[in-house]
Amino acid sequence: MLFVNPLNEAEKLTLEAMRDNHPLAITRKRAHSILLSDNGYHIPYITEILGVCRQSLALWIKNWDLVGLLALIEDTRSGRPRKLPAEEEKKVITKIKDSPRGIKKLIAEIADKTGITIGKETLRRICKRAGLKWKRIKKTLKNEKDDKAYQDAVDNLSELLKKEKQGKIEVFYFDESGFNLQPCVPYAWQENKKYIKVPSSRSKNLNVLGFINHNCQFESFVFENTVDTDVVVACFDKFAQKIEKPTYVVIDNAPTHTSDYFLAHLDEWEKSGLYVIPLPAYSPELNIIEILWRKIKYEWLSFGATESLTSLRNELFDILKNIGGEYTIAYS
Repeated sequence: MLFVNPLNEAEKLTLEAMRDNHPLAITRKRAHSILLSDNGYHIPYITEILGVCRQSLALWIKNWDLVGLLALIEDTRSGRPRKLPAEEEKKVITKIKDSPRGIKKLIAEIADKTGITIGKETLRRICKRAGLKWKRIKKTLKNEKDDKAYQDAVDNLSELLKKEKQGKIEVFYFDESGFNLQPCVPYAWQENKKYIKVPSSRSKNLNVLGFINHNCQFESFVFENTVDTDVVVACFDKFAQKIEKPTYVVIDNAPTHTSDYFLAHLDEWEKSGLYVIPLPAYSPELNIIEILWRKIKYEWLSFGATESLTSLRNELFDILKNIGGEYTIAYS
């Protein structure tokens, strides 16, 4: 059997550092193979551990005995010559950043200016060397967000939560969400080439309106009809009757939360100790109840919940009833 010559302590330390920290995977693997061989592992066992062929492993061991550390370092490979000079590549990258989708037009422009014809694959290699990736563009509403209003909301919430910790007030978050027989499709571990199938069909909505705080105290109302301002106001009226200390309710700027009818009830609720705190536009991350809706839709509802409206209703009601008990969220 082929084994490396016994390693001294300095060689072992060097190989261990190379195995753990070298930037190239192939070099880390070669260092690991020498250490395993020194520990008495046979070639078939090492090939199984590292996923390499016998010939490569035998060559690594022989080269180590011949030249030592240099045998593990990957030789620099020249590769094919680049079609564009380095300066021209920089100009190409600048143009791609200015017009990230205009590849065909850019190829024609390069040919006109330099007389060099390159293909899409060459252009892709140039982009990859520059650290660019071809990926989906993200939609954003960032330009419409008022940064000052957002920061003011963050500061205001921070002050309210401090008072809540002191026991002076309570802070709840309100929102609505709809549930029907068209399920949200979560990720799950599945066998290769086999899929977990979730039933899906059209149905009416089960609309849930909820109030939740950081301690996962939860109050909910479920409606099968359309949720309009009248429904939202009725839920706030019911909630206002249950509060025991000054309570602040954080809401987004949905139309039902900004209508004249809703705003007309603010003074009445404040007399009961309930204060509505509207969030600035495009800041759903400040409303922690959004996390609850995601948990219900993507984690807590079973795959069979959408088989029928009855099964959905039963599972949803069970979850809503047990939020804060069996179903909890560790809000920070």
